[in-house]
Amino acid sequence: MKRGFRRKLVLSATALSILTAGIIGGRQLYFSRPGYGLPYYARFMPDVEDRWTALGGAWEVVEGSMRNDSNDRGAKLLTGSPNWKDYIVEGDIQLLGEGSAGVLARVSDAELGENSFKGYFAGIRDNSLILGAFDFAYHEVAKVPLSDPVRLFRWYHVKLKVDGCLIAASVSAVGMREVKTAPLNDSDCFRSGGIGLRSNGTGGVWRNVTVAPVDSVAVAANSTAQDLPLPDAAAFQSTLLQTVMPRGAAQPAGQGAPSAPAQTVRSLLSLAPFGSPLASVRGSVVLIRPAVYLQDSSGSGVEIQSDSEAPLKIGDEVEATGEVSLDQVNPVMRKARFRLLREAVPVPPMVLTANQVAEGHYDGMFVQVEGYLRTISTGKDGIVTMDLDAGTQSFHAILPPGRSRSHMQGLALESRLRLRGVSVVDPRFNKAADPFVILVRSAEDVDVVAGPPWWRPSTLILVSLVSLGLIFAFNHLYLLAKHWRLRAVAEERERLAHEIHDTLAQSFAGIGFQLQAIRNSLPRDAQVLERQVDRAMSMARTSHEEARRSIASLRPESLGHVGLLPALRECAERMVKSGNVTVETCGHDDGRAVPLHIKDTLFRIGQEAIANSIRHADPDTIRIRLQHQRVSVCLSVEDDGHGFVADSDHSGFGLLGMHKRAESISATLLIKSAPGFGTRVEVRAAVGPRFLSMAWRPGGAAKYRGVPN
Repeated sequence: MKRGFRRKLVLSATALSILTAGIIGGRQLYFSRPGYGLPYYARFMPDVEDRWTALGGAWEVVEGSMRNDSNDRGAKLLTGSPNWKDYIVEGDIQLLGEGSAGVLARVSDAELGENSFKGYFAGIRDNSLILGAFDFAYHEVAKVPLSDPVRLFRWYHVKLKVDGCLIAASVSAVGMREVKTAPLNDSDCFRSGGIGLRSNGTGGVWRNVTVAPVDSVAVAANSTAQDLPLPDAAAFQSTLLQTVMPRGAAQPAGQGAPSAPAQTVRSLLSLAPFGSPLASVRGSVVLIRPAVYLQDSSGSGVEIQSDSEAPLKIGDEVEATGEVSLDQVNPVMRKARFRLLREAVPVPPMVLTANQVAEGHYDGMFVQVEGYLRTISTGKDGIVTMDLDAGTQSFHAILPPGRSRSHMQGLALESRLRLRGVSVVDPRFNKAADPFVILVRSAEDVDVVAGPPWWRPSTLILVSLVSLGLIFAFNHLYLLAKHWRLRAVAEERERLAHEIHDTLAQSFAGIGFQLQAIRNSLPRDAQVLERQVDRAMSMARTSHEEARRSIASLRPESLGHVGLLPALRECAERMVKSGNVTVETCGHDDGRAVPLHIKDTLFRIGQEAIANSIRHADPDTIRIRLQHQRVSVCLSVEDDGHGFVADSDHSGFGLLGMHKRAESISATLLIKSAPGFGTRVEVRAAVGPRFLSMAWRPGGAAKYRGVPN
């Protein structure tokens, strides 16, 4: 390989590496800059809100709003870049119960838990505007009373500004003046982080959430707060998710005294099977869609149906009174009325196996079960259905419309999932072959325990394709490296040929010219000197011819489409030109594809054998034979010259060179010679199916036999 080509290759590789590093570094710097992604406007739509990460709660999309229907403590929904620094986050918020709700700024290191994160919070609670900081512990720094009492289901516009270490918050509503906190100068402030929505001990609804840099005038046009009066059941229906079954209307605590004494859910099984007896049960709401389920302290659950809507939340402790129907597999309470007892933390799930749930003793209960995902589908109404099995037990799960579709798209089949939801045995939901179905509350109640096994057919196909690609790539690199090596050898041979031509060959020519001049100037009676000069001239001519043959053998030959046998015949005829040696060829090239490096190596071995015969054997005839067999090609060069004792003591430089060349292609070199019987050089190389196996041999075998041809 020429130095210039090697230098260009190194420079090209270096430039490519620098360019690649620059692109990667530039991309990283671009994405990590504080203003990347700002201004930001939250589009709460089922297919585009998947950038939000939930930690607790039951978050769902509700007609352009984000809703948390759970009383979880410290439920968070997070998004944004960890590199955001100075910005204003604001949005409209609606409280669904007694507790707090608001927005977060500069959130980092967030985990599941009430106070498990770092960041700032602004929201409403107890008729006040609250400003606080979280450092895995809550620090309330400002509490400003509102001019009007906080009303449930009313829209409040909350704004949180973080500018360096100055933190400020404000809240406003239609018909209420804006209330602000004094700017907080936090000397040890959090410098950067994303945003979030947070509720504590109650549910909430968020809309028109925007984030804009502090120095930007871009403010969301839709951020004007709208006032919604305290709704009745009909008015509140537009703010709730559409459900399959209607829900009961809740009544404030202390109102609507039950017309039947409270009893446990399990005792409903003991009611008379005739008619529709009136009953009352107390418990915690574990599911609100597609149906309302109540679970009491006895560990039993029941479906509650009503003719009107109810603003219930998961975790609410209520009293339900209605007619009990026993015509289903399990009791169902119809025409129910609700009385809110208190807002409480949702009950934890009961951890069971699929076989335990299939026994039917846990119908209507909030359970946790694991299974392997077999299929997943989305209906026209947006409801997501997953078929799972755990060993020999199969079941399926139903997720409500909203965020479920976007969150479940990334699930891989055959993954092991952990689901939390209500176990139901009901023909409305169950397939014919499934003993139960899990009604999952939200997408956050589906966890991936383990991914699919790597030996899946799709993975095996991918691994096979990648392996084939790597094999082809390595083979290409190997052939390219070998081509560069052969090219380097050819260039070195060409350089040596030029060196010999410019030094030895020209020197011998000059010596012959000077000797001829001396010969012409000798006196006529100097016969002894004439003979000596003639001998010197003959030696110079012989040396010149040897140099020319060396140049011819070193000169790179490009066989191209020329056959091996015609190339060797041309080479031999060129060496014996103006001589008395006859060149005979036998065999033919049958068009079979012989690897170029094998073809070139055979040519060099044959060339060396012809040159050795002409130099040392003084032959009359040289025979060149080429034979193609099924798995090999055999080349032989034979002469009728003097011959020699073919043993290791007579291995000259030319023979050693032929041995090395034969070893390079895992070929077998055979030399037959004896004094007075000529010499035969035969080389056999594998080119058929055995070539790959023979290529792993350490080298070809060189054999000497001191026998006549």
